[in-house]
Amino acid sequence: MQKLSAYELTDPRRFARAIVILMLAVVLSVVGITGSVATDSEPGNLTYITVSQGDSLWSLAEAHAKGQDPRDWIAEVVMTNALQSSDLIPGQQIALP
Repeated sequence: MQKLSAYELTDPRRFARAIVILMLAVVLSVVGITGSVATDSEPGNLTYITVSQGDSLWSLAEAHAKGQDPRDWIAEVVMTNALQSSDLIPGQQIALP
């Protein structure tokens, strides 16, 4: 069994680099967690609809945006529903702000 005093720090730069990487990982984790919790909209303030044949994000914006810029409203719908495309599928349920 070796004694702890037998270990020697041979490259202090490597140790410092490891500490910096570890601290960066912790900071990014905390920022990611707190950023995902903070939202602009109030929870429970969403309306859920079922997409009908011929519906598009633009037609939904015209019907539901209510004085908002349709582009901003569409961006919020895309973010809220984590849509990968602007194509809507009939029968798909989405949340509207």
